[in-house]
Amino acid sequence: MVGNLPGIRIGATLNMEADDPTLGADTYRCRIEDFSGDRLTLTWPSKRGQSVKLAVEDSVSLAMAQAGSDGQPTATIYLDCVVVDRLPPSPGNPVALVVVRVLAAGRQAPRGSYRLPVTIPLTECAVRESSYGAATWKPVCGFVHDISGGGLGLTLDEEVAQGLKLRVRFPVPMGSGEMAVTVEVMNVIDVNPGERLSKFKAGVKFDDATGLQRERMARAVHRSQVENRRRDQAAGRLHVASIETAEDEVAAP
Repeated sequence: MVGNLPGIRIGATLNMEADDPTLGADTYRCRIEDFSGDRLTLTWPSKRGQSVKLAVEDSVSLAMAQAGSDGQPTATIYLDCVVVDRLPPSPGNPVALVVVRVLAAGRQAPRGSYRLPVTIPLTECAVRESSYGAATWKPVCGFVHDISGGGLGLTLDEEVAQGLKLRVRFPVPMGSGEMAVTVEVMNVIDVNPGERLSKFKAGVKFDDATGLQRERMARAVHRSQVENRRRDQAAGRLHVASIETAEDEVAAP
């Protein structure tokens, strides 16, 4: 049941990602008013005074940040939901509410993040080189082969040394626009050692990404996982996971 998920309590604030036909895909703030079984009752999500348009059976994603005793973020809980009811304002309840059913839950930690396999062309990629005290950016060709909330896996046409900085721009999965960040090379592997035309796989971590950018990447990974799971379920290859299974996964440290 959703009440067993960490952080779920009346009054808790969530971020809802929804696709408004007029405003487009965006993130909206809402608050938990009640919960029971696999359902959450939320204040109608809005942003800068604009309320998102939601219909019954619309799919939405909820995100809730968790913090440790020192106030530092420890993980983000993601809930994949479907709208099941809309409650307009009434004399007894002056605030519009929306009821969602939780289909799946996931936990994204800052470290040890799940890496989503992808094939995404790099719109821009350049390595920082220094010569006689002057820094230049040398273009490098390649693509992204996996993403996570903390970094990327890149396949490049030429070798880059560990510790160097790369400036990259790439489309974020699930139609989330582009992201431009500086990353630091953590490790490099020669895919075809000894061959004249080789490829190099580089693991890189975000260097100057903002908290919002990291959250955006983690959310894109989660949404891609959910979409892949839905596709597999529709093809009859997987059974629908129960909310109890999701609770065990989320509760794991």
